[in-house]
Amino acid sequence: MRSSVLLRVMIVVLVILLILAGWDTLGRPGWPVTNSPAFSGVTAGVSPSPPLSVQLTLPAKLTVAGTQWGVSTCYIGASEGSSRFNIADLQDLGITTYRLYAGMSRWEAQDDSLVYGLPTIEQIKQNPNVINWAKWDKVMTNPPGGSDYSWVNAPPEWHGNARTLLSTLNAAHIRIMLAFRSQDDQHNPAWAPNPPVTSADWNVWWGYVFATVYWLNVRNHYNINDFEIGNEPNIKEQGWNGTEQQYFTFARYTYDAISYVYKTYLPGRIYHVYAPTTADGIWPYDALQQIPTTFDSMDVHYYGTDIRTNVERVHTWMNETGHGNRPLWLTEWGSYHNQYNSVPFGITLINNLIYGSSPGLDYVYGSDIFSLYDFGTSPSGLIRYDGGRRADYYALRLGIRALQGCRPTYRSVATAPALLAITTKDAAGNFYLLVTNRDSKANYRVTVNFSALLLDAVGTAWQFDSIHMDAITGQQRLQNGVTIFTIPANGALLIKFAHT
Repeated sequence: MRSSVLLRVMIVVLVILLILAGWDTLGRPGWPVTNSPAFSGVTAGVSPSPPLSVQLTLPAKLTVAGTQWGVSTCYIGASEGSSRFNIADLQDLGITTYRLYAGMSRWEAQDDSLVYGLPTIEQIKQNPNVINWAKWDKVMTNPPGGSDYSWVNAPPEWHGNARTLLSTLNAAHIRIMLAFRSQDDQHNPAWAPNPPVTSADWNVWWGYVFATVYWLNVRNHYNINDFEIGNEPNIKEQGWNGTEQQYFTFARYTYDAISYVYKTYLPGRIYHVYAPTTADGIWPYDALQQIPTTFDSMDVHYYGTDIRTNVERVHTWMNETGHGNRPLWLTEWGSYHNQYNSVPFGITLINNLIYGSSPGLDYVYGSDIFSLYDFGTSPSGLIRYDGGRRADYYALRLGIRALQGCRPTYRSVATAPALLAITTKDAAGNFYLLVTNRDSKANYRVTVNFSALLLDAVGTAWQFDSIHMDAITGQQRLQNGVTIFTIPANGALLIKFAHT
């Protein structure tokens, strides 16, 4: 009998505990906090619906410093994709640089000379008109199949020529970066020297680089002044068939052809050469030691979930070799594994943008995410081949809105390890507070001390999470230097406090 009574008491207590567990710290069912009045004046505009599991809301504090910490990444852009090109996408995303693959398979799929190895380097220097400019004009104006992306061999492909592509980017003031390579990742064109070894091989390669730069900037006026030497030459599958030392020779010839055009025909004009464009490995350190005069911008790729792993290592090498003042570019990052529909991965992308805008060994001067569009139907892009935008397009857009353009940054430290934050200031004096929550289960109720920069203001809030795709969720009030908001699990929040 006593055991029966005790059992009933235990059941009642258990039921009470289960009921209490379904109520969050706001004293109501644990529905998405984004749609709650607790969002400190931000109206989400979406009706709440009960989640499949109860979420926990934890308290946190965030303090924004009043002295400048550093500057944000100066150029945030993307690598191209072959399936599409629409300048409205680039402008909506807010990117300021666009990276194109300038392989011989794209613009010289067949030798433009009747005799392999001719004209020679010296002949070109004496008279650039020995180059078959008629063929260059044709491929840039009427490419095979009507597409500048015919070399990808993967439909669908954007239909348009190089002239349209380049002039459109120019008109939008988007910085164009070209990645020179003799053969692409399909090892095309078969006739191209890879690696160049003989004098005839070097005549061909030097002539191609010269012709590209000369056609773009001397015969025409596309104002393209950024050139990569190769694309991941330490990974054979990306097209380079030579050794590291052969790549270094390749870099010397490439730089010589580029610099000759500028010094001879465009004196005084600034241009930049990037190397070694490798993914992981020791090549950046070796290049800094052995061929430092062939490039002025350090260029690496990294697809890890935390870019600091590689960026800190490369910065250390730059400092050790006396080249710490060179800009470091991350010209491929993100994913090529069909991850851009993942909201948690979107938070990873924003976090990497924040890391790259942090001073010291984590700083990234310029970056290009891979890729903006799909290559064919391969799901590698932020934008699908049919034009649909994947979820992480919006994550990147939110991060770019806060960090694009060498803005002054202010250190912003949260008490919860799951939260990452940074504050920036644009040229008009507006402040941007960017906060992410990488916790997959817990929401955070964050009290922000902004008093070192601003006391009273009303800001606009944007949110990224499983419900909000970089959506404006209302206004956020700052009173006496304090503002309070709730950021959901796997979520990001950006608040812009306008200059008054």
